[in-house]
Amino acid sequence: MTNSTTIIEDLTLVPVPAWWENPWIWALALFTVALITYLVFRWLKSRPAPVVTAPPLPPGPPPHLEALRRLTELRARQEKLTPYDVALECSDILRAYIEGRFALPIRYQTTREFLGAAQAHPELGTEPRRELGEFLAFFDGIKFAAGSAEPQQMRETIDGAERFVRRCIPTEQQGGSTP
Repeated sequence: MTNSTTIIEDLTLVPVPAWWENPWIWALALFTVALITYLVFRWLKSRPAPVVTAPPLPPGPPPHLEALRRLTELRARQEKLTPYDVALECSDILRAYIEGRFALPIRYQTTREFLGAAQAHPELGTEPRRELGEFLAFFDGIKFAAGSAEPQQMRETIDGAERFVRRCIPTEQQGGSTP
């Protein structure tokens, strides 16, 4: 039976190649690694930056006209719907409008995720973001927490959503804002 320390002792008896002990070999290896690193970083910096283009507007009417039309239809049908259905549809209308108007991917995000991403958007100011957060929190309370709302609250919410959409219409499109 062999002792495990004899393997280590046997390896110490293997002679080291002469080039391994040469300081010029180590300097050349270090220089080569530094040169390769420099060339890789230089290549990465010289690549052209990707061109970021604005997403194309969806075909059809401007987002504010579509949102106002859908809110008008919802207001007409509101008495026949449950608060859950009104909250679901009104939330979808606002989310579709925000996505179309500001090109923010809100439709499939949670309220918290959207509000976090909206912080960096320059066109969506502090007051509209706060108001939108209140709308979405109210709708989430009805949709997910089984909250209830009076018909008057739902009318006021639809009116508030309409005011929000009208307030966010781009100035160049202000003339055609009525559905």
